[in-house]
Amino acid sequence: MKKVNLEELYEKGIKMHHITNTAYPLRPTSFLKYKITGNNETKELIKKDLENVDSLSLYVHVPFCQSRCKFCEYAVVSGDDYNKKEEYVKALLKEIDMYKEIIGNKKILGFDLGGGTPTQLETEQIRIITEKLHENFNFDSNTEMSIETTPVVAAKDPKKIKDIYDIGYRRISMGIQTINAKLLEAFGREGNNNIYENAIKNIREAGFKKLNIDLMYGFLNQDIEDFKNTLEYTVKLNPEYITLYRNRYKGTKIAQEAEHVTLKKVNDQYKLAHKFLNKQGFIAPYGKNTFSRLKGDYGTSDYLTKRVIEGLPYIGMGLGAQSYGYKYLAYNEGASTKTLQNYFTKIEKGEFPVQDIYPLPQSEAIAKMVSVAFYFAFVDLDCFKKRFNVDFKEYFKDEIDFLLNKDLIEFKDNHMLVKEKGVENVGGVIPMFYSDSSREELMKMDKIF
Repeated sequence: MKKVNLEELYEKGIKMHHITNTAYPLRPTSFLKYKITGNNETKELIKKDLENVDSLSLYVHVPFCQSRCKFCEYAVVSGDDYNKKEEYVKALLKEIDMYKEIIGNKKILGFDLGGGTPTQLETEQIRIITEKLHENFNFDSNTEMSIETTPVVAAKDPKKIKDIYDIGYRRISMGIQTINAKLLEAFGREGNNNIYENAIKNIREAGFKKLNIDLMYGFLNQDIEDFKNTLEYTVKLNPEYITLYRNRYKGTKIAQEAEHVTLKKVNDQYKLAHKFLNKQGFIAPYGKNTFSRLKGDYGTSDYLTKRVIEGLPYIGMGLGAQSYGYKYLAYNEGASTKTLQNYFTKIEKGEFPVQDIYPLPQSEAIAKMVSVAFYFAFVDLDCFKKRFNVDFKEYFKDEIDFLLNKDLIEFKDNHMLVKEKGVENVGGVIPMFYSDSSREELMKMDKIF
């Protein structure tokens, strides 16, 4: 394969900045050449991959939301599927059992119950799922469980929030996204000051001392003043963490708006947020998404922290969930259709509910880990070496020289850090660490989506 010119790759990445982010691969079809099929083949690949793994994380997906927000890209169900929660929990419990033998006594170092909205389930359903996981797997005593909710659920059902705390969850994440009433209405999302403040009150009274609030930026009709108002309001709510998500558009109902959202706009919004939040005591290096007011705390869940920094393998269970082993990547049924039937059908047959599974060459596994690392705006070279038995600086020698010459990165304490200029042009930086085939794919793209 002919080597892609790095300058051309860099410029292409910046041009396609809505695509060249922490999500890898570039498209759902990018890895089709690696795909295997068959339940036995799937089970054997997962089993073989995890044989040499001592520890991993778990993610369980709950795909139910009151309504699907127009900016949502995730596996969220609607219509008749929304009323199949009981059937879904039963199927999920069977999937958890399928992994019992394969995972065995390996240490579970992180666990997220995400979605969707996990708190759309009944409290007893959440309890059953959580207890099933603890019965089947060896959770480390220091593993902190994290769960997601919405302001509406937290505001209207204080007993459920208290029960979730009593079940053992200690970190809770809640999406406000924006306080702009017109944007909320346009996106099909409910929210106001009364809902937010009651939600916070109930979360605190339940006992939670680790609260994250999600905000979004990069919307077409979101000006800098709107975003600033949301930041100021959120700080007054006094969470421990604030996470900023740039709208990625891909797979959303507003994907057509992406081409009108400039790189300058999203950079200006992030720059404003970073300066303001750091001044308010919410600390993060430039380029990192999650800001924490707890010293020495990254602010992210155990599951995400270990995934980003260490490349720790994780198993995803539930509709559309992603799994990433040492040498494979998989997506559960529903990742593309966002419907439950295929997931249910495979579970009923006693098959792993996997939609796509790919044994990955090392170059793709490396690209996956490094792309995700940009969520924190650094790569830990020791973790990279431990994960792949490869020296980062040698493996990416030409790319590193290119980025150093452009003053986009620096090295400190055995970390590759993305400098401010690199963050503002990160769409060009990330592709430097793609596999050769993904570089070729990017260069051939002429449309955002």
